[in-house]
Amino acid sequence: MVKNNLHEKITLYLSLLILSNYLFLNLSFPILIIKINFILFLILVVFFYFKNLNENIYLKIFFLLIILISLGTPTYEWDARSIWLFHGKRIFYDESIFSFADNYASFSHNGYPNLAPAFSSSLAMLVGYWNEIFPKISFTFLFLPPLVFTYSFFKDDKYLIFLSIVFFIIGKYLFNGWTDGLIAIYFCLSAFLMYLLFIKNEKYFKNNFLYYLIAFCFFSSLTLIKNEGIALLLILFTVTLLIKIYKKDLKNDISKLIVLSFSFLPIIFWKFFCYTNGIENDYINNDLLTNLLPRIGEFSNYKLIGYFLLLNEKFIISLIFFSFSFWLKRNKELFNFILFISLIYITVLFFIFLSTPVDFYFQLNSAAARIVKTLSFSLAFFGLYNLCNYKIKY
Repeated sequence: MVKNNLHEKITLYLSLLILSNYLFLNLSFPILIIKINFILFLILVVFFYFKNLNENIYLKIFFLLIILISLGTPTYEWDARSIWLFHGKRIFYDESIFSFADNYASFSHNGYPNLAPAFSSSLAMLVGYWNEIFPKISFTFLFLPPLVFTYSFFKDDKYLIFLSIVFFIIGKYLFNGWTDGLIAIYFCLSAFLMYLLFIKNEKYFKNNFLYYLIAFCFFSSLTLIKNEGIALLLILFTVTLLIKIYKKDLKNDISKLIVLSFSFLPIIFWKFFCYTNGIENDYINNDLLTNLLPRIGEFSNYKLIGYFLLLNEKFIISLIFFSFSFWLKRNKELFNFILFISLIYITVLFFIFLSTPVDFYFQLNSAAARIVKTLSFSLAFFGLYNLCNYKIKY
């Protein structure tokens, strides 16, 4: 790891500008302030590109190509067009996130978090009009903070391998206007920061305030991207607390964990707003047990979920790579951390699919491959991180 704070600082500033954009729209700030905020974000991106043109050249080329692909592809898939970009379009025309209080077009899931749509609406405000193509690049911009941050840990060829993993697992979700790729990367880096700050015993991270700020931004962003982010962050905190309790080391970090738990506040405020305005969650409601109980006793349902989730080819490849990495270098502490997180999340996914209000097979067929990207990417990332610390013995 290179102990140079430039990439960490760029990560923090980009993340703060993304979150401040969301805050400004929530507080109904003047459009001029929102435009200035987005301009500052773009200036920082340009600074990242030209501060040292040859440094991190792989990411600069990769990200530019993804932006060009995003601009060259129309938005035609249902979730991207009718949920995420539709939300951005509403925010653009109404100039406020609170316009969802009327629950207009409830088919678009008005209760979903709106970090990405808010950012796309601000880009449209800056340009001055809306269409179904260019606002989509704002979703791609949201990938930049975690991708920049990762460069501090993977250098040169190792970073190229990391980008290959990103492209292999995230794929078209880097540019198609969906949020599943964002959830996968933000969760993985949030788990990585939780490991560095609370599990790994290294003073450089534990005593570096910059990493706590980045963690707070990533945690907040994770919950504001998609509903799954709330469950994923709860899992991270739960596993970390259990490990600290097992090690009898909780008192040393409890105050830091409490402060970081305030990263839940933005999504709590949003969910409270939805509740007070009668905007329901389609998946967690009064019919949850009605949907769950008839399916919970059928073994064939578990087989079907396992087939769609655990036999996904990218998940299998990531799992093999992860296992091989930890077979070569047995980092028991990191292995247990990721294993517990993965098992709990898989259990949550089984519960969610068993209680789905829509057709069981349709839900699995349409969502499982997208959702499992979070696990696949995390396994591959931590496999690479562990392998990079492996030294070949001659």
